[in-house]
Amino acid sequence: MSKKIKIGYLPLTKANWTNDTLEAARKNAKEYLQSLPDVEVIGCDSMIDFEDRALKELEFFEKEQPDMIVAHFMTFSLGVIVPMFAQRLKVPVVLWSMKEPDPCGGRLQNNSFCAANMNSHFMYRMHVPYFHVHAEVGSDEAKAQLSKAIRVTRTMNVLNRMRIGVIGGRVPGFFTSSWDEMLLRTKIGPEIKIITEHEVIEAARNLTADELDDAVKTILSDAPVHPTDGPTEEQLKKSAALFGAVKKMKDKFLVDTLAMRCWPEFISNDLYGITVCSTIGHLTNHGYLTACEGDAYGAVMMRIAQELTGDLPFFCDMIVMEGEYGVAWHCGAAPCGLCKAGYQPQLRKSATVEGGGVKGVTNEFPLKPGRVTLARLGEKRDGDGFRMLIATGEGLDTDLFVRGNPLKIKFDAGCDKLREVVINQGWEHHYALSYGDLVPELLDLCRCMDIEAVVVQ
Repeated sequence: MSKKIKIGYLPLTKANWTNDTLEAARKNAKEYLQSLPDVEVIGCDSMIDFEDRALKELEFFEKEQPDMIVAHFMTFSLGVIVPMFAQRLKVPVVLWSMKEPDPCGGRLQNNSFCAANMNSHFMYRMHVPYFHVHAEVGSDEAKAQLSKAIRVTRTMNVLNRMRIGVIGGRVPGFFTSSWDEMLLRTKIGPEIKIITEHEVIEAARNLTADELDDAVKTILSDAPVHPTDGPTEEQLKKSAALFGAVKKMKDKFLVDTLAMRCWPEFISNDLYGITVCSTIGHLTNHGYLTACEGDAYGAVMMRIAQELTGDLPFFCDMIVMEGEYGVAWHCGAAPCGLCKAGYQPQLRKSATVEGGGVKGVTNEFPLKPGRVTLARLGEKRDGDGFRMLIATGEGLDTDLFVRGNPLKIKFDAGCDKLREVVINQGWEHHYALSYGDLVPELLDLCRCMDIEAVVVQ
């Protein structure tokens, strides 16, 4: 989230419409763009009206390589300029129009929206990702719309460079965790790197004493051991060693996000002998986003959520979907940064594995309440592209009424409607839950990346 977005500013006008008022507005707009957080603005110290002026500016942009273009329609402008920049630079474009002033003596003042309308057609036909901002410089509307475009552009850039380390593949029978490596690379951008469970286990067994000690301190800083149902010392050390080993895999394979086949092999005494739920939560909590059960698309959705919000996502199932609220849950793999205020997370033995109370380690607590967005990235039925399920609701104050990590959610659409969409449209059973209402950002992301959006409201 810290990398600056470089904006190429393109103030456009029609020949002979430029005047002192417009030049002052151009300067003010560029300064305003530069005032937005985490941006760098380049280009255009004067208005662009003719092609020769535009070509000189385009040569400068090609050297500077902006992440996005803001085409600001100060008035109506030539239709050749924005398509030329978009085709040569191959970056998203913001079409910025302003409200039409009252005509003075019947004379049209700027015709800004018409210019944006014309250029939106060009962008649409050319398959160029684009956004529309319709607001005055300095207004709250302009800040909100431009900031949204910047967040979505940053997220697309991250996806294009994303490298997912899949440890062990998907778990047996979980076809909902299956992925098409080339479809993902072609349509969305992430590259998948396969990491074997054997290599991770060997790395865990070969940690130095200092590395193991550091890992134990890290996981205990997240949560203390439950006084009566906590993991054994051996299980705790194995959990810490696995945490340290996966961190090494991230560096070795140069990946930024992970998905782990967390059972059955890691649970087997012949191979490792613990549940790895809490390990996944510790990894996510410390900046190593990790999806459970080998779900690479789930990992992508987690990364999208984090980039758009700056907050940790929760990889979850929906275990209740009737009545007044649904329940998002997982078995103890949530990052403790999402724990509700006033509640102490605790490391425990699994409530389900081998009958419960036998093998650790899970990290158990209810999630914090607040506005939430539940989302899922998956393939279309015929595997020719992607779709995204999006549902919003209010996370309610929740107790640990079921072991693991629960959150009761009062969905805006209601449980009956969401349940019908999920089942009748065959959605995967894993979701990324994030805090805040991300519908506007996710709709822009889906439109720009040709992902079919299904919003349940």
